Amino acid sequence: MDVEAFFGRSVPHTIRARVLERDGAVVGVAGYYIINGLAVMFSDSKGDISKMTIWRESKAMMDGMKIPAICVSQDGSGPFLERLGWQYVGPSADGEVYKWL
Repeated sequence: MDVEAFFGRSVPHTIRARVLERDGAVVGVAGYYIINGLAVMFSDSKGDISKMTIWRESKAMMDGMKIPAICVSQDGSGPFLERLGWQYVGPSADGEVYKWL
């Protein structure tokens, strides 16, 4: 319910996600859904979240990933993804593609 409230609509996939709450409101969400045995990662935030909090929550999420995953970076977050252990694959029509093995 937290994820649906954050995005303002139902989600089209079954997902696993972590939410970050501040004063009872969800201000950040990160998670994944599975398509053809591959995890598709996503994240979004509303409001000001410290870089340390984003790093800590992202690291916790990635430490739990035990299957291959992909992520498309649309906002210049490539260096951050690489610090977490993601590998650059190349460009796509939707942004820069990274993989997690």
